Amino acid sequence: MYTKKHIPTAGRLLAVALTLALGMPMVACSQEAQSSAVKEQTATDPASIQAPSPTAEIDDVTSVSYLGPAGTYTEEAAKLFFGDNDELLAQESVADALALVEEGKASYAVIPQENTIGGPVTDYIDALIDAKGVHVVGEVVLPIRQTLMGIPGTNLSKVKTVYSHKQGLAQSAAWLDKNLPDAERIEAASTAAAAQSVAEGKDESAVAIAAPGAAGLYDLEVLQENVSQSDTNTTRFYVISQKENELEGYDRAVFVANLDANELPDVLAEACDGDTELVCVHDRPEKSALGTYRYVIELVREEGFTDEEIGRLEGIDQLTYLGKYGCIDG
Repeated sequence: MYTKKHIPTAGRLLAVALTLALGMPMVACSQEAQSSAVKEQTATDPASIQAPSPTAEIDDVTSVSYLGPAGTYTEEAAKLFFGDNDELLAQESVADALALVEEGKASYAVIPQENTIGGPVTDYIDALIDAKGVHVVGEVVLPIRQTLMGIPGTNLSKVKTVYSHKQGLAQSAAWLDKNLPDAERIEAASTAAAAQSVAEGKDESAVAIAAPGAAGLYDLEVLQENVSQSDTNTTRFYVISQKENELEGYDRAVFVANLDANELPDVLAEACDGDTELVCVHDRPEKSALGTYRYVIELVREEGFTDEEIGRLEGIDQLTYLGKYGCIDG
């Protein structure tokens, strides 16, 4: 995280530019930015705001679309955020999950955004940018323990094919290079879809990399735990809704900007004024001209975002507001 508190403006913007140029991830949801901590109002600080819970404005019983089938990490994130009493609607793609919210057929969607090893999930960022009339109302950060699984009795020495989501394959590449270097790696729509495919194929030469729970769900045998070989492997997910959060005090806010690359430093300098600091920037091609990008810009404000601060940020011409929210860390 690059903050005004520790890095002067010029240095911070240079760091951002280098980060984007080198493709280095800027990790969100740090411990110091957790919105679950409540800030108390005092007589000496009348302007202080009580920070709302990340789920403060979430309906008690609701419908939630997510990247399916059952057994994905996205489903796990949805259950962590909403609990087990809600209607979970598994979808074949993130675009489909978002479409249900756009059409009013689901109250919320949960979509992956970024992984500490595989980086931003660009297809899903594009889907969010393209969605109409939706807002980010929450975030979940989930530990990821990629698990190798196959038909019971599978012998690793005979494995010829490994199925997983592209992020699962990326996160497990080092283990695969060492242990299954000759196996073909095939992308699936999700890690759970990979597990389902292996289960239905009943081929002992095919294995899947998926969430641990998918093994029991699809009657597969766990062949190797945590093949990502990293205790820091985490993915963060956005919670999406048509209705934006209205309370003051959430410590996160996200915007989209369509810019030429050389305009980004000035926009970030204006956005990071006062006590508002940069969390991360994801760049996606605008698809009309070289050098023009759509940026997802995430900001943090330790004392919480007031209506006044959101209004100031919305007043920056190039920024389009997507919502303010809190984070649940799993």
